[in-house]
Amino acid sequence: MNYSYSMLGSLSMGEGTPEVQESGILRPFLIGVFTVVALLLHAYAIMNNFHQISALFPHLYYIPIVLASIWYPRRGLLFICVLVGVSIGMIFFGFANGIPFDPLILVYMAIYIWVVATTSVFTMEQWKNLSRFLLSKKRDPQGQAGGIGGGGGLLDISPIGSGEDLDSLLSTLSIEDTRVRKAAISSLGKSRDERAVGPLITLMGDENRTIREASAQALGSLGRLAVRPLIRSLKDSDWHIRMGSAIALRIIGDPEGVEPLIGALSDENRFVRRESVKSLGRIGDSRVTDPLIAALQDRDIGVRVRAAASLGKIADPRALSSLTDALSDRNGELHDAAVEAISKIKNSRTLAE
Repeated sequence: MNYSYSMLGSLSMGEGTPEVQESGILRPFLIGVFTVVALLLHAYAIMNNFHQISALFPHLYYIPIVLASIWYPRRGLLFICVLVGVSIGMIFFGFANGIPFDPLILVYMAIYIWVVATTSVFTMEQWKNLSRFLLSKKRDPQGQAGGIGGGGGLLDISPIGSGEDLDSLLSTLSIEDTRVRKAAISSLGKSRDERAVGPLITLMGDENRTIREASAQALGSLGRLAVRPLIRSLKDSDWHIRMGSAIALRIIGDPEGVEPLIGALSDENRFVRRESVKSLGRIGDSRVTDPLIAALQDRDIGVRVRAAASLGKIADPRALSSLTDALSDRNGELHDAAVEAISKIKNSRTLAE
């Protein structure tokens, strides 16, 4: 997806995905790796009396410093203070072991703190600006400004109304605070603006599960505007986005999504197939019965269970034979799902008669 709003991470939504956990350790892991590498190289140079390269020491820390100040603006200053303290301790240790002390290093330390403080203040100012924007958009049913406790809370905002408002929301999608990002995403879903579709699809690959789910829900709120982009996203190279697209298509419930979702039943990823099966049961018509019957033979038990449940929702008598065969499966969950589906189909036939 070629959007400037791309995020690192993976998608985990819906039932049956216990092993797909939030990848929130990625950022601190990267910061930690760069910090440890910088400290080890610094320590190695000190222990081996490499005075010639001592001027390079301060530059080793720029990568973790910049990453920390961008990703964690409210904690970046604390991080840099700790890092500076460790670095100064290493410098004094080297001085005690015969390495000349270069006063310029203290200038570098001051630059570190300035970079972090400036970046943090800038990012926090973004958060404050969005908070003020959300407050100005908050309205009660009579159109009066709402308070923090009324009408679902400060961050329960009304739909946006101009291109400038949309641009303001899009610019805040990478802010650290989950509540603010979720509120912005919700407002994008209410915007009825097709420009919101691309960024929301990309956000279904975010590392934060709450953001992923909010994005799928927002795409569902956009309705027909999002159907064709979501259909294209069922073939995205990122399986997380493919799965989120299947979920969003289920929320929208448009029949145009049926054939692409049938195609997604052959996806290599079981979570994509699971959500596609559920979506077909939600949208389903006569076209989906045979593909869902075939899904009863899927290698993944989660797909088979959901296929049985979806066949029960559709209540097509043609599925009775295959569901009866599924009763012999040793998996208790599939057995129960098949029993319930058979009961629904028989009840539907009785009512029809």
